[in-house]
Amino acid sequence: MKKITLFILVIVFGFSNAQTLEGTWKMSPQAGAFGVGPNQGDTSWFANSLADVTTRACFFDDEYVFNANGTFTTVLGSQSWIEGWQGGTDTCGTPVAPHNGSNAATWTHNTTNGTVTLNGVGAFLGLAKAYNGGELSSPGAAPASITYTITSLTSNLLTLDIFIGGGWWRFVLAKQGVAPTCTDGIQNGTETGVDCGGTCTACLTQINLPINFEGNTINYTVTDFGGNASSKVADPLNASNTVIKTIKTTGAELWAGTTMSTPSGFSSVIPFTLTNRKVYVRVYSPDVGIPVRLKVEETSNATHSCETQTNTTVVGWQTMEFDFNNQASGTAAFNQSYQFNMMSIFFNFGTTGAIAGEKIYYFDDVNYASPLSIASFDPSKINVYPNPVSSILTIESVDVIDSINIFNTLGQEVMNFDGNEAKKEINVSNLSNGIYIVKAVISGKISISKFIKE
Repeated sequence: MKKITLFILVIVFGFSNAQTLEGTWKMSPQAGAFGVGPNQGDTSWFANSLADVTTRACFFDDEYVFNANGTFTTVLGSQSWIEGWQGGTDTCGTPVAPHNGSNAATWTHNTTNGTVTLNGVGAFLGLAKAYNGGELSSPGAAPASITYTITSLTSNLLTLDIFIGGGWWRFVLAKQGVAPTCTDGIQNGTETGVDCGGTCTACLTQINLPINFEGNTINYTVTDFGGNASSKVADPLNASNTVIKTIKTTGAELWAGTTMSTPSGFSSVIPFTLTNRKVYVRVYSPDVGIPVRLKVEETSNATHSCETQTNTTVVGWQTMEFDFNNQASGTAAFNQSYQFNMMSIFFNFGTTGAIAGEKIYYFDDVNYASPLSIASFDPSKINVYPNPVSSILTIESVDVIDSINIFNTLGQEVMNFDGNEAKKEINVSNLSNGIYIVKAVISGKISISKFIKE
């Protein structure tokens, strides 16, 4: 990337090491890095999406350098985002003067007023068109200086606002050369969201029933023991579905298992009652007739536990019922006074990996009291779209839909409809963002689908 250095000496005092502008900054690679709205900090008119980080890569790689000697350097390289007022077509193109770094510029940081001023025709941060009191209609109208309000300045993140007359632009920039963290407000490293996912679990919600392993807001970390190796992967038979893959290795013990959480367990106690002590898990097994054991226990007292077991009946996926009224032979009976808040699953319990050989299993859709997923209808005969959805969700089937129930991930019903039609359009704009489960009854059979509200 080509650098254009701008020389004019200005000595700037009063920075702390943790809150200095000095250094190289880029637009933060996240949704909402730049946006505009009627009030300061309000980007309701427009805000970039996470996908824009890729589609506008030539914009997100632009560098804004606050040099220690007080000069300001713009590093746009051979390509930047060129808009219509610059003679472009809102796409990547050759930078246009004077917003290409061809003029000398300086910077000053007023810590009392909380502002930064760029002096030099064509010097800017974020979008070149935004200046104090308006937006440019031609490159030749670029002002001699621009002042931005510093709303937030940390060691790695800079939030700027500028009033354009009738509205405000906001720009969020990330400092380069700063090691990423789980709390830096940027999606980086292995994160699957801003400060979420990947190896960063700082802001993730603790797991709880029902469990479907979808989305990036819940900590779906699982804990193996006895020689298992588990990971969250795409369903081998349905790439749009996420499941846990468990490898019972050749070195696995006969009691090798996987806890469906970190050692801290679920966020709440499993609500077993005197009349219902059943848990359902959708399981994929390569073999018929292997025993699958389920164990619940207290995180605070491992001796407070109960185990039950049943055998697979098919090769492939099936929903298995585990009734804790029927404890496994040689294990303790169910004690209603125990506060069960952890669950573990054991595939081919009682057989070592050395005897069975390495085997791969999958599990998904864990729920108390009733199955979360019932594969009793051909999924190819129903279509739920668009997915993700923001307003109108369409559920379409080749046959008449008898009824539709929509549940959140807590198992709570949030919508229900009578059917008698093959296509149903549902306004979901009032639902909170997240994952939802659609239960549709079609010709007397149940179909389970999922969609993401965004």
